Amino acid sequence: MAGNSTFTWRKNLTLDSKVSPFDSPLPATHGAFKDIKPVSWRRYNIAGILLTIYGLDELTTHDSVTCLWLLHGRGDTQDSMSFTAAAFLNTWNSKRKPHDRGLICVCFDQRNHGSRMVDNLANESWKGGNPTHGPDMFTLFSGTARDVSMLITHLPAYLPFTPAEHWCGGVSLGGHASWHAVLHDPRITAAIIVIGCADYVRLMTDRAVRSKLGTCMDSSPPGRNFLGSKDFPRSLVEAVERLDPAGLLLGELDTVTGDDHLHIPSDAEIKRLKPIMREKLAGKKLLLLSGGKDRLVPYEQSEPFVTWLKKAIDTRSGWCNDQGIDVEDIVDPTGRHEFSAPMRREAERWLCDRLADASSRGGRDSKI
Repeated sequence: MAGNSTFTWRKNLTLDSKVSPFDSPLPATHGAFKDIKPVSWRRYNIAGILLTIYGLDELTTHDSVTCLWLLHGRGDTQDSMSFTAAAFLNTWNSKRKPHDRGLICVCFDQRNHGSRMVDNLANESWKGGNPTHGPDMFTLFSGTARDVSMLITHLPAYLPFTPAEHWCGGVSLGGHASWHAVLHDPRITAAIIVIGCADYVRLMTDRAVRSKLGTCMDSSPPGRNFLGSKDFPRSLVEAVERLDPAGLLLGELDTVTGDDHLHIPSDAEIKRLKPIMREKLAGKKLLLLSGGKDRLVPYEQSEPFVTWLKKAIDTRSGWCNDQGIDVEDIVDPTGRHEFSAPMRREAERWLCDRLADASSRGGRDSKI
């Protein structure tokens, strides 16, 4: 997976390149975007990071503009998200009314990708020959989330306006990064997370078992000794507990039996969790899109934490239903590891609803 468009396209990722991002390879995950009409784009160098802003020429006003940060998948480049940016912009601009908010999309290369490539082996999986896949992938996308925050700070210096709001979205590796970005930056108020996972421990333990790593196959059941092993070192475990959504929130529970997400939090646990939920997620809106047949980032690894979160914010019985947190958790039953056509329709619907300040749909859980 890693390195496909990174190597075929990165020579065009320069500040003065005249090659259109829409000429870049269409990732296998983006087959539903092959019919896209291009939009305006401009390259910028901000803090030594090459980024591309889409939709500036289509703005009719600078008074109120939402900035949507779009993050690409593992092995791709920022230009692979040009198709998604154009789809979102064309859909919204065809519907928006004069008083509605404007939209721009911003893309940049994730760490160790495209114009920021250092070592492609670090983008590979265990099966692809990378022995440090566990820490490599986590440091890449958690570092990219920090880059988003830094770029949000400095973007207004390069624009004739200051965005009114920042949202984040991403696919696969970009989905993982978007979880971190929306969790840790109070300026990011909404996120579209496509085939991403909020529970790094579950995701990588499952991947390690399926890869038949020695550190997983020496126990019964397999994977019992994985955490803290050379493939998932103790320092990584500690970082996950601080930064990953499931690690941060489920880590506050007293029960550590593997099914801790199933029990109703005690009063003491709620007392610890409530301030964290308020700080990290209050008022934020999340759209989660997953493929029912995704084998690389299986929904089964996301579902325990997502279900726990939805129960916490349930409007009738949730212990954290007073913080304005909204989650739509949608699974495309036939979707694989891809931003499928049904997912695209849901993303465009959700985006337009939010931009038009439509009424909240609550914690909607549905099958496409």
